[in-house]
This record gives sequence, C-alpha cells and structure tokens, in this order.
Amino acid sequence: MKKNTPSLRRQMSWIILLCWLLPMVIAATVVGWYLLSGAGRQREQAMRQQFQLNLQLGADRVNSAVEASRLPSYDPEFREGWNQYRQDESYAMLYRRFSALFSRLYQSDSRFFYGVFCFAGDPENRTITVVNGSSGLLHNQARELWRLDAEPVRELAAGLDTNVGFCQREGRVYLVRNLMDASYRPIGVLALALDPDYFFGDLALLPWASAVSVSLGPEVVLTLKGDGPPQPGGRTLEHTIQDRDYVLRGGAAVDYAALLTGAESYRWLLPAMGFSLLLLLGFTFRFFRQKISRPIQVLMEGAARIRQGELGCQIDGGTGSLEFQYLTDSFNQMSGQLRRQFDRLYQEELARRDAQIKALQAHINPHFLNNTLEIINWQARMSGDVKASKMIEALSTVLDAALDRRGSPQVRLAEEMTYVNAYLYIVKERYGKRLEVDVDLPDGLMDCLVPRLILQPVIENAVEHGIGPSGQGQVSLRGFREGERLVLEIENNGGLSPRDEEHIARLLSPEYDTQNEPSGNIGIANVNQRLRILYGPDCGLTITRGEGSQVIARLTVAVRS
Repeated sequence: MKKNTPSLRRQMSWIILLCWLLPMVIAATVVGWYLLSGAGRQREQAMRQQFQLNLQLGADRVNSAVEASRLPSYDPEFREGWNQYRQDESYAMLYRRFSALFSRLYQSDSRFFYGVFCFAGDPENRTITVVNGSSGLLHNQARELWRLDAEPVRELAAGLDTNVGFCQREGRVYLVRNLMDASYRPIGVLALALDPDYFFGDLALLPWASAVSVSLGPEVVLTLKGDGPPQPGGRTLEHTIQDRDYVLRGGAAVDYAALLTGAESYRWLLPAMGFSLLLLLGFTFRFFRQKISRPIQVLMEGAARIRQGELGCQIDGGTGSLEFQYLTDSFNQMSGQLRRQFDRLYQEELARRDAQIKALQAHINPHFLNNTLEIINWQARMSGDVKASKMIEALSTVLDAALDRRGSPQVRLAEEMTYVNAYLYIVKERYGKRLEVDVDLPDGLMDCLVPRLILQPVIENAVEHGIGPSGQGQVSLRGFREGERLVLEIENNGGLSPRDEEHIARLLSPEYDTQNEPSGNIGIANVNQRLRILYGPDCGLTITRGEGSQVIARLTVAVRS
C-alpha cells in the first residue's frame, strides 16, 4: 500500500465544501442522467436475457418430448411384441400389447394431449389412440381430430426416416416419429399432440412483451401473445436455438414505454438543469467515477468472479484513495487464502469420502471362495446332487456380487434382485415351508440404479433376527416411488424388543463407527452409511415397528437417471 495516497475522506471534504450550495441538485441530476441514459439499455438487456432464458426452457421441454418419443423403441415390450407378431402373425395380440405399452408411456404424460400410433402397411389403417386424462379430451374427440390430421402427418413421416418432425394443423402441433425394427424397417408412425402451454407458456407470460411468437421450422408457427410489430421506438427481441432434431426461433415485441418504465419523471428534469450545472456535473461525475464508482465496480467484479468459481483471482489496486487501496489489498489477500484453503479442504474431502466408501464396501473380497465353490459345484453335479449344486450356484451369485468384478458401485434394481433371489433360495432351503417370502416390485422400478448389495444385508437381517428366533414367519419386499426417491420396504413379523430398538438406534446413528463393531453386527449400519454418503442425509435406512409384531425396514435411495 502506498503511504502517500491521499485519504478519500479529505478529498470528499474538499468536494463537499466546493459544492455545498447544490448537493441535493447534483445528486438528483446524476441519478436522473443515469436513469435516462442507461435504464433503457439495461432494461432491454434484462428483457433479452429473460426472453432467451424462457425460450431455452421451452427448448429443454421440447428436447424432453423428443426423448419421450424414443421410449417405445428402447422398451423390451415393444421389441418382443413385434418379434412375436412376425412369428405368430397374430395382429390382435400385437394390438393389445402395443395398446398397453403406449398407455403406460403416454397416458399420464402432461406434455401431450394425446398420442396416436399407426401401423405401417396395414390395409385397414388401424390405430392406437392414447388420451391424457388431464387434457379434458374424450377418446372419440381425439380420434375425430386425428381423422382430420392423419394425412399430412403421414406425408411428413414418409420423409423423416429415423428423424423427428413437427406438423401443425389448425393450432394442433404434432411431434412425429417413425418407429423401426432392428432392420430399420418401419413398424409404424407415432404422433404425439403437444400441449403448447406446457412448452412455451412461460414466454406468453412475459409482462413487458406486447407480442410473442415461436416457430419449430417453417411448418410450425405459434402466436403465443398479441400480434404485429412493436410501437415506434420499441424493440424486437429475437433468438434462435439450433438443435440436432429441430430449429427453434422466437420473437418478442417490446414497446418503447416498457423500456423506460420508472424513468418518466426524469425526462424533463435533465434538460432544465443541464445548462446551469454542466461543468459542475462533469467534474463531480469524473471524481465519483474515478474515486468511488470504478473501485467499487472492480471489487464487485472480483466478488462476481469468486462467486462463479474463480477462486484466488486478483484485482488491480490503482484506486487513487487510501481506503479503497486498503480494501483492494485485503480482497487480494483473502482471495488467495480462500483458494489455498479450498484446495486443501477439497482434497481432504475427496480422500475422506473415497476412503470411507471403500472401507464400507470392501469388508470381504473372497476371490478364492469362488474358485473353491466351482470345484465343489462340479463335484456335486458329478454326484447327482442337484439340490446342493443349486445352493452352491446361489451362494456363488451372492459372492460374485460382493467381488464386484466390473467395479460398478451402482447396478440396476433388476440385477440387485438376482443377488437377493439367490440368497432367498438358500434360506428357503434352510427353513422350507416355515418361511414365506412375498416380493412386490413393479416392473417400472427395475431400471432404477441402486448401490450394489444394498438389499441383501437388510433381508438377511429380517430373516436372521425376525424369523430365526421363532423358526418360522413371513418376509415381504415391496417398492414404490416418492417423487425423486425410490423406497424399498422389507417387512417381517419377528417383533422388536426395547433392547433391539436401542441396538438398532445405535447402529443407524450418523456418528456410528463400524470399525469398532464385530463383523456380524455391521450389515445394516453398512447399508445406512453407504446410502447417506452416496445420496446425502435425506436418504438411508430406518427400522421401525409396524402393526402388531410387524417390523418394517425402509430404504430410501435418490433416483438418478
């Protein structure tokens, strides 16, 4: 810091003494000039940014609709139904399977009013119509609308190949796609009637726009609000978003009055005061710009750079005043210190999380057991002991999950269930008819990703502690979605004693350390800590009492696409 830099207080004192007759007038003039010269541009820039943001939001929603139109092609039910139809040539069965598939995919999708699937090469032109229950349309109404729009949609689909297209008919907008088999032969045409309010409703709600329109290519033009160009002196905001499947263009008309909202009172103040205060205004403006505005702007820009993630950034300290020089030096020192401290904490956090997850997942690594089991399984097969062979294969499946040869910490729920089923096969052989197992997991959950070996320890706990003491009982496994969470519940009728509840509360505590616990007691604690580390404190494992002697273990997993 330079010691001979003049104090800002001393400099401002001279200015105040010089301008003591006109302090309020100068302040009003400066504020008015700033509003009239900059308010329009600033407001226009803010409007432009808001318009582009809302248009991008619409593009994101259109992208989601395009992705939704691809869902049937990746659905096993679609491929299996078509392959079965080509083998058996049973159209009735294909129609039922496809109707159920499209109803499952689109009947509850609020992005579409209705969807229509037309079979390619069908001489009877049979179609499958799915109507969104929230659209207010009846099936008969949807079919009548489709009868009017079918021909232009089919013509558009004929030239699309594997791409998507958009078609507009009397205000109705269709997303059109050809669904192909594995040999890229057309199975049929899928047309989804879009809800324009869902995709572009935010643009229509812009309060300062007198007219708003969007277009999806030359064939689809939607007028969302008003009509015509802006009034004289206004602006036309335009923005284009280029995507692989479409080009989205938007335009908004802004009147001149909207650009200067809040600044009308200063339009006549400045001309009246400009001539008498021109020299004084120039001197004062120059002073405040160099001594106050510019240093503050530099500090604000530095703070914005830090907020955007540019830790350790340095700013220029040539401010011309002692106070701002001190603030600039302090800012640079704190910025550098923040960068160093953040780097250290980040590296420590990465190391801690990596070590903790590996420690929780790697309690066993029995590579040698798989080789031994293969030898025992071969001997059992040679001896004709099929039952023992199947139990060895089930145990091998469980151990293979523990080995995690592929190194994937997360698996589909369907794969996780193979390990659970292998374990359940073993315990059923142990308990026989004394153990009843009920599994209720909807097919729609099977593609959800869950941590590997997250279910088997909890089910093992339910069997050993809930069923083991009495020698018989029931275990139920069910799952469902709660918003962005996957919930899996394991219920048994073994009951909980106060001592059990106290032990469970200790095992599931966030501060519980599995390193100090015997290996036979860490299963549920392991599961709980893995879920909390991977998905945060809102997820994890809870074990509570149900009705009567029922005990419910509840696993909460964040769903990540």
